[in-house]
Amino acid sequence: MNKLFWLIAGVAIGAVVARQIEENPQARKAYEEAKASLQEFADAVAEGYKDRESELAKTSGKKSSKSTAKPRAKAASRSTAKKPAAKSKPAGK
Repeated sequence: MNKLFWLIAGVAIGAVVARQIEENPQARKAYEEAKASLQEFADAVAEGYKDRESELAKTSGKKSSKSTAKPRAKAASRSTAKKPAAKSKPAGK
């Protein structure tokens, strides 16, 4: 019941704000400025993400251009080798 109340309150507040933005030119201007700055921020984040993704692709491409058979062989040999037994601690310490 409490969640339903908050849902209805949120919808009502949103409707009031939307009506204020439509009627008030200053509110409309503030809304447009906020929208533009948020879009600019989102574009900057997306551009940074794409740049970082391309950097990572370049570095992983350099590693994969080298012989990849050796690391795979080492990984396979590690999984089949027995692990050494753990050393026991003296009882007095």
